[in-house]
Amino acid sequence: MTPSDYLRAALLLAQHAHPKDIRPNPFVGALVVSEEGVIVGEGYHQKAGKEHAEVLAINDALTKNANLTTCTLYVTMEPCSHHGKTPPCTDLILQHRIPKVVIGSMDPNPIVSGANQLAKAGVVVEQLVLTEILEMNSVFNINQSLKRPKYILKSAITKNGKIADQFGNSKWISNAKSRQYVHQVLRHHADAILTTAKTVILDNASMNIRIEGEAHQELNVVVIDRKLDLLRNDKSDLNIFYPRKKSKVYLVSDQDADEKLSADIEIIKVPFINGKCDLTVLSEQLIAKNICEVLVEAGSILNTDLMEAELIDEIYLFIATSIVMDDNAIGIFNGNDLNYMLKKFRFELAGTEYVDDDILEKYIPERIYKIDLIDFH
Repeated sequence: MTPSDYLRAALLLAQHAHPKDIRPNPFVGALVVSEEGVIVGEGYHQKAGKEHAEVLAINDALTKNANLTTCTLYVTMEPCSHHGKTPPCTDLILQHRIPKVVIGSMDPNPIVSGANQLAKAGVVVEQLVLTEILEMNSVFNINQSLKRPKYILKSAITKNGKIADQFGNSKWISNAKSRQYVHQVLRHHADAILTTAKTVILDNASMNIRIEGEAHQELNVVVIDRKLDLLRNDKSDLNIFYPRKKSKVYLVSDQDADEKLSADIEIIKVPFINGKCDLTVLSEQLIAKNICEVLVEAGSILNTDLMEAELIDEIYLFIATSIVMDDNAIGIFNGNDLNYMLKKFRFELAGTEYVDDDILEKYIPERIYKIDLIDFH
């Protein structure tokens, strides 16, 4: 096996973790490999606050009486060097005199300098960046480098790019299998859904996670609701207000509630500029609440606001085979800037697949994140 092969094996280990169990931490897998190329220890980070992957891999190798002084540690992300909820992994690596560490990605957190510390102590440190590892930890990397959640926009559209007719009717553009994909994958991984009061009232959706054969799972919902319309008495029976024990409905407004709210409803105070929510401030508030990944399920106005603020990190389009013959039907975006061509946003097609008769297209923005390979010798 090559170094890349070992790192890919560590990546597969890391993916055994569920993202919501490790928030706000990254996916990390680690392997201890003997001088003969045999994997003698393995581990992956399983829960925030618990042992890191390197610790589990080293301890696994020790149970097999491996001679760590001749082994190489392969880890998908730079080992930590600071005291958090667990001790620094660099201390354990040095304690057991592991001579070589191969890293699949650097930690964007500026307080982490594990690679440098190991190199200064005489450990051979190599950086072998794999695109797959960077993609696996896109949420963590965005959280750390941009200090905000990762935003994923999901939308079902007709062949001519419409999300609803002129009256707001959208049930159902996508097929049943596409809707299950949203629950099983996109909602299942997200920490919250971002939407608007208008969408909540129009669709009367529960905004939870429904997977066949399983009980409904709770999911945080962030609703931009400046006038706090959802707190009106005639809206108390909306499906979004199901009994919650592990999640909340966050209402985004610059106003205060007139009455005391139940424990599962909270107002996030955010300024509104020219009638629009300050999405930068909202992002800061969400990341402070450990909401690391946000699924956007909204109408064209909020979609446009997020796009113009350059907050869209991925787009999932479920394209149906239908066409809406309505000149006033609602599109996925609704910009009114006269400089259309000057203000276009470029995205790359990152994947496409059939979901029954729907086509699912995944897009990522054309943002260039420069990766500097560091020589630690």
